[in-house]
Amino acid sequence: MSENNISYGGQAVISGVLIQSPKGWSLAVRNQNNEIVKFFKERTPLIRRPGLFKIPLLRGIGALIDSLYVGYQGLTISDEIYYEDEPEPTLINKILNYVFIIVFLSLLIAGPRLLIDLIDTDQTSKGLYEGLLRGVIVVLYIFLIGKTKDAQELFQFHGAEHMTIAAFEDNRDLNLNHIKTFPKEHIRCGTAFIFLIVFISLLTLPFIPTLNIFMTLLTRILHVFVVAMISYEILKLNFQHTGSLFSRFFSTPGIWMQKMTTKPPSEDQIEVARVAMANCIKHSENTNELDIFLENTKELSHG
Repeated sequence: MSENNISYGGQAVISGVLIQSPKGWSLAVRNQNNEIVKFFKERTPLIRRPGLFKIPLLRGIGALIDSLYVGYQGLTISDEIYYEDEPEPTLINKILNYVFIIVFLSLLIAGPRLLIDLIDTDQTSKGLYEGLLRGVIVVLYIFLIGKTKDAQELFQFHGAEHMTIAAFEDNRDLNLNHIKTFPKEHIRCGTAFIFLIVFISLLTLPFIPTLNIFMTLLTRILHVFVVAMISYEILKLNFQHTGSLFSRFFSTPGIWMQKMTTKPPSEDQIEVARVAMANCIKHSENTNELDIFLENTKELSHG
């Protein structure tokens, strides 16, 4: 939390970091010419706009939409910056990629229940097994994908993002040596959502009966929104009562998960995260105090 009562969060993107505030989001990417390109876009999150998404529970859906939208924008722009000089994928390749994503997500959402239905047991047990299996699949996927070179780099930028935010929240100091004193894990990281997926699934899935394949897929998609609604309220309470037994119960598994989803970053990666952070602060708080960290960077005028 800054002196202006502004809370910052973020995520790793392709060869860079995205930092978000209630005023907008900032992106910094190191391109293949070793230049740091920065970008800022003003945007008020749905949960801070007048309307339905300010209502408890419904704001969880708003937060999910915000996260998906800004995350997609950040990944798309970072991809364009990093692969600027490489040929554009063909239309066929784009279509095949989208088809693969849809099929993969469908299997991830409905697959666990279809497998559990092969077991001859009662409805409650099936729901519990499905929740556990869903958690195992997600953790196993993160573990395996984390072995790839690209994921390792992404996890390093994830760690750099956490360290930079923590350093700023400590005393608004973004000097490299100060940032390096902070851990790569952060208590407000959305990784805690993975634990909540399992926890809330164990409480809710036993009430969803066995259905045909189409209805299984439909009910599991709707279940994602239920999870988002409940998870947001739990996370909100968690952040409001940091240090309490309630907070430790829900944040500790998230810290454990971050042992997989973050890696120690290099100084070059911290430098990129620092540019994203300083640029977001500059536009969110209307200040020039951190402009020294924005020198020798390029500005992306559109995105």
